[in-house]
Amino acid sequence: MRKKLLTLLLVLSLLLAMCPVGLAAEARETDFFTDQPHADVNYADMTYEHLEAAPFLEEMEAIRALLSSGSNAKTVEERFDALTDRVLYLVTMYRLIDIRTYQNATDDTAAAELEHTYDVYLDVSDALCLLVRAILESPCAGFLKPQLSEEDQAYYLDYEAMSAEEKALESQEQALTNEYTAAAARITAEVDGQEWDDASAYYAYMDGLIAYEDYVEIADAVAREQNRVLGEIYLRMVALRKQIAQVQGYDSYTAYAYENIYQRDYSPEEIQRFHASVKEHIAPLFSDLLTLWQGEGSSEAFYQDYTGDAALDMIEPYIGQLSSEMAEAFAYMRSHGLYDTGESSAKADAGFTTILDYYGAPFFFNAPSGNVYDLTTAVHEFGHYNNYYWQSCGWNDSSKSIDLCEVHSQGLELLFSHFYPELFGQDGDAVLNYQLLTITGAIREGALHDELQQYVYATDNVTLEQINREYRRLCGEYGLVEADDPREMLYDWAQVPHTFTSPCYYISYAVSAAGAFAFWLDAQEGTYFDALDDYLAFVALPADMSFQESFQALQMDSPLSETYLEELTGTLRTTLKVEQRLEALPQDVSFSDVTEANWFYEQVRILASLGVVEGYEDGAFRPNEPATWAMAVAVLTRMGAEDLSAEDPDAPILRIELARLLARTLELSGKAGAPFSDTDDGAVAALAELGVLSGYADGTFRPNEPLTRAELCAAAYSLVMAAVDMMMGTFRQ
Repeated sequence: MRKKLLTLLLVLSLLLAMCPVGLAAEARETDFFTDQPHADVNYADMTYEHLEAAPFLEEMEAIRALLSSGSNAKTVEERFDALTDRVLYLVTMYRLIDIRTYQNATDDTAAAELEHTYDVYLDVSDALCLLVRAILESPCAGFLKPQLSEEDQAYYLDYEAMSAEEKALESQEQALTNEYTAAAARITAEVDGQEWDDASAYYAYMDGLIAYEDYVEIADAVAREQNRVLGEIYLRMVALRKQIAQVQGYDSYTAYAYENIYQRDYSPEEIQRFHASVKEHIAPLFSDLLTLWQGEGSSEAFYQDYTGDAALDMIEPYIGQLSSEMAEAFAYMRSHGLYDTGESSAKADAGFTTILDYYGAPFFFNAPSGNVYDLTTAVHEFGHYNNYYWQSCGWNDSSKSIDLCEVHSQGLELLFSHFYPELFGQDGDAVLNYQLLTITGAIREGALHDELQQYVYATDNVTLEQINREYRRLCGEYGLVEADDPREMLYDWAQVPHTFTSPCYYISYAVSAAGAFAFWLDAQEGTYFDALDDYLAFVALPADMSFQESFQALQMDSPLSETYLEELTGTLRTTLKVEQRLEALPQDVSFSDVTEANWFYEQVRILASLGVVEGYEDGAFRPNEPATWAMAVAVLTRMGAEDLSAEDPDAPILRIELARLLARTLELSGKAGAPFSDTDDGAVAALAELGVLSGYADGTFRPNEPLTRAELCAAAYSLVMAAVDMMMGTFRQ
């Protein structure tokens, strides 16, 4: 069944002529970045060290005692430099143990050590800021002032020590984050007597051990359990974070996060206009690109093994063709083992790049998905890696905003598609379509999750049910579910790790993806290397430049300008020839009695175009006539079912009969408690849970009524879309 469902998505594949030809193999010399020191040490040789705050604090007091006399300035400078070097070592120890918790999310010892090191960091960083203030106010300030901008000096001179309450709240947040990470890795759901998690279900399905319908059932059960368990932790996080914002003098945690955590140059209120524009322009574009991706074909390239070194081996020959400086960063990463992309059941479900400051060594982590997403993730994360490699790691050096960092990653993803014809041959176009779909999806989902979190943090005493209902409502507005979807709640928002670990982060994916598209469009419309150089110049901009200032520096429009998304969508539609390609799809099958006004129009049209259903010789479909057993058997056979027959082919098939036929064909186990007032049939319950069958507005299923031809199309279409949902379910930024 699974293979045939996937085959339906591959029919009538078209090869696009959109990718430029391949580049020569030699490296391309560039000079955009300033050299930085990088330790010649392998990740395997970096040992975590347990540290305490006391030695740091004692040294700070010793330095403070020297500040009364300018004659001690040289000694103060030397000891301060040694101290800040040691602080960078502390930060690196925190990041090393943090990586370990992701490598083994069930390692309680590492989680406890992470909490300890975070508490030490809070104490030390707070005391360091106070020491800097004391030095600036002392006769020994001569060496320090040139290292600090006027803005930095003002910050330190106004700095006040963290209160005990502030430190306690920060520590509690870290503890909750650790609790979430450990819980997320342990969640399973029992289905038919067997325990499953996301990974085991996915790989069992990909290995052919379970049917697709079983996979959907298991995934839904796991999602509900994740929602229940992680949702309870999330509610505690929300309450705690509201306290943190209040202590910092903010009425809104969202405003606090935007300004203090992410240093954004726009407010939550300003981004709401962006939300509305995404719904109006990007969501319909995504829907059309999804239709094209379905109709023009997927490929076997999606399901190759890209885990471990496989993806890095594939992309390495092309990195030098982009930039000799990027090749240097890539070689450093690989030669020193500064990455972990292997498959492990113990890993937390995440992908990220961090910087081990003391060594000047970025580190790339990924929990693989088992498909082409692992390759695009490797490119995405290397965009971060390259930026970190060239970033100064001094104790007071600025880091670029998250929004800018995501332009680095998503911009490289899009520009790297230049090499897809060489990497994937005739499958390159299908992978490009997938890439464009994921980046467009990043805009849509980034805005959706930001709007959801704004709701959560603005709602007093918010409940899990309220969040699930609001998520369902937003999914409808952003086009993630059909308008007639009967579900009142959806649960899979709890599968987004950033919602827990990096609150209000997700909008960065949206605004940055919108900006990243500008570089790719320039590459299509002009010279590829000119667009690539603009991208490299963007990455090399000073770290203290804000998101919108950075685009202005390259004379590019801000992704947050009022008409940006509307103009971007129009340009993408023109560049990608969306309307022409939609018209070229085999979707011109029409019937005299099926119009766009009918609720079943889309289902009938698409299934007829795929050859799954047929009309009559007079051009009619007769959607309201009873579907016969012969029609039901024919439809399921065309979708891959085998050995089906009907004793009376011309007899109408009842709604309950189709449910039982589908359950038997898909080898579904019956479920208890069908969500309808007039039947508790297990087959109906199982198919309703999968979203394949639905009832009526009055809460009935009407099991003994004949099924109409239109209703049969709706059920068949739901099966096809279930397969699409599975393939697109690897969207993870």
